[in-house]
Amino acid sequence: MASYTGAPTEADEGDLSDALFSRFSDLLLATTGIQLKEHKKYLVVNRLSRIIGPGRAFADYNSYYQALSLSPKGPLMAEFVNALTTNYSYFFRDPVHFQLLESYIRERGRGEDYLRFWSAAASTGEEAFSMAITLLRNRDCLPKDCRILATDISTQVLAKAEEGIYPSARISSNIAPADLQRFFKPTKDPERLQVVAEARALVAFRYLNLLSVYPLSKLMDIIFLRNVLIYFGPEEKTLVLRRMYEHLKPGGFLVVGLSESLVGFNHPFVMCKNSVYRKDA
Repeated sequence: MASYTGAPTEADEGDLSDALFSRFSDLLLATTGIQLKEHKKYLVVNRLSRIIGPGRAFADYNSYYQALSLSPKGPLMAEFVNALTTNYSYFFRDPVHFQLLESYIRERGRGEDYLRFWSAAASTGEEAFSMAITLLRNRDCLPKDCRILATDISTQVLAKAEEGIYPSARISSNIAPADLQRFFKPTKDPERLQVVAEARALVAFRYLNLLSVYPLSKLMDIIFLRNVLIYFGPEEKTLVLRRMYEHLKPGGFLVVGLSESLVGFNHPFVMCKNSVYRKDA
């Protein structure tokens, strides 16, 4: 999911007034549910520097904001969202969650008509493909109808995710040599590997704003919603949690980040452990 990182550039924060920064923040919040804190003003300046300024598409922040306001669902807004959301992910991040996935498959897979898993903030695809690899490791427990949905609000990262191509050095640091050989193949670039077609075929990448309607045809078994809720306000968190609950099978699980907690928020889940929550059967 989107996270906010970056460093100041030569752009001057003073060129962006506090009032206009607030408007950009409100626009991002209304569009994505993501909140930009006041101390992130430098990030807006940094990320929009390739769009705003002499010789660029927009001369100043005000003209850019006005253009966004006139095109709330067009490509300009998509570019704005892509610019202000970055994504950090790697294969098998927080292994305990993939152990849960494996246990679920082995315990319930054979008895289910279908299995559905959802990477709800898919970023560049590492999480979804880690799920796919886990499924393939346990293929003897899978029903014929088994799929992974991977969604994100950034169209840029989804395009990268669909390719399934990653720097080999980054992959090898988190995946055992046997799995590296089994689930990845060489590319024309000797320093990059691609996820094998069998794993890619399990995953469907789709654009989705978590504050919008979820066009899901079947209930999910496990939803990974890791490191996402920290960017939502209380009302947005409650909305997303209730929608996730509605789209889970009875006995299914919602997985949030290890540093996240649902304490203090109104939700119908039963807390388990390791940032895992269950929908009662």
